[in-house]
Amino acid sequence: MEKAGTPIVIGLDEKSWEEKLDKVEKWFDQLLMIQSSFKKLAEQTADKIGEIHIKTIVLAMVEEAEEHERQIEELYKVIGRDPSSVRKKAGELMGKMGDALDNLQSMLGGTSGYWKELHQLHLLNLNAMSAFGMAEQLGLALGLTEVVDIVFPILHDKQKNHMMLQEYTLEIGAVSVLYDRDFG
Repeated sequence: MEKAGTPIVIGLDEKSWEEKLDKVEKWFDQLLMIQSSFKKLAEQTADKIGEIHIKTIVLAMVEEAEEHERQIEELYKVIGRDPSSVRKKAGELMGKMGDALDNLQSMLGGTSGYWKELHQLHLLNLNAMSAFGMAEQLGLALGLTEVVDIVFPILHDKQKNHMMLQEYTLEIGAVSVLYDRDFG
C-alpha cells in the first residue's frame, strides 16, 4: 500500500523511479550552482554600487538569494537526497569569475562603472529563473507537489528581480556608455 502523498506514476517500478530521482537530483545540482553564482555576484555588485536606492534593492536580492539556497536544500529533501556542496562552491567560484567576462564586455561595449556587473547579474538572474522553472516542471511531471510549493514563490521573487535589474541596467546604461561614468 502506498503511503499518503507518494506520487503514483503509471508504469514505473522502484528502480525506474530512483533513476528519475537521480536525474532530478542532477538538475537540483545545476540549480544550486546557478543560484550560488547569482548570490555571490549580487554580493560583489552591491559592494560597487553608490546609489542607495539601487544598492538597497541588490542587497535585498542577496538576502533573498540566501533564502532561495536554503529552499533548494529543501528540494533535495523532497526527493530523499542531500545537497551538493561541490556545486554550491562551484557556483560561488563562477560568481567571482564573472568579473573577467564583465571586463571583456566593458572593453568591447565601451561601458564603465558598475553597469557591467548589474547587466551580468540581470543575465544570471534570468538563468536562475529558467532553472527554477525547470525544477517546477520536473516536480509537476513526477507528481511531487512539494517541489512546486517550494519553487513557485521563488519564481515570483526571480521575476520581480528581473524587472528591477532590467530597469536599473537601463537607467544607468546610457550614462555609462555616453559619459563613461557611473550614474548619479
